[in-house]
Amino acid sequence: MKKQIANIISFSRIIAAVILFFFSEITNAFLGIYIYCGFSDLIDGPIARKLESESIFGSIMDTAGDVLTYFALAKILIIQSLLPLWFYVWEGLAVVLFLVSATISKLKGGKFYFVHSRFGKIMGAAMFVLPFAMRLFNVLIWIGVICAVSNIAAVESILIQAKQKKLPEEEMQNA
Repeated sequence: MKKQIANIISFSRIIAAVILFFFSEITNAFLGIYIYCGFSDLIDGPIARKLESESIFGSIMDTAGDVLTYFALAKILIIQSLLPLWFYVWEGLAVVLFLVSATISKLKGGKFYFVHSRFGKIMGAAMFVLPFAMRLFNVLIWIGVICAVSNIAAVESILIQAKQKKLPEEEMQNA
């Protein structure tokens, strides 16, 4: 059971992110659940490493929690037209590039795998701050930074996938 703590945290984030889809605006309740999603994202990986329970399944759940959290936020931003169209186009490019990265993994190793990289973490942090930044200042510069970092992270992911000889799962099994 102890080895499953990180997966339980990741799974709880997935449930919390699904709850976020029921909101139609960024309320204090939304932000409370959103903060939980961010906090749980910060701790699940370090806990998995500390308990030596890292796994591809955990990585997939972590990615799923991230994607669901940000899609729930994007849903509100789109419904309320809170961001300009160019943001969605630029972020759409990043999504396509991340899918190219995962496809490289599938072609090389038979499985879709999303790289967890430094720029990916910076991208996640920048995106996480977005609903709070929107309340504090003009957000156009911030979303430009998010778009740039997202695309850099996606290209970084493609380069990492292209250079890797083995999938991380294979490396874990061979360790």
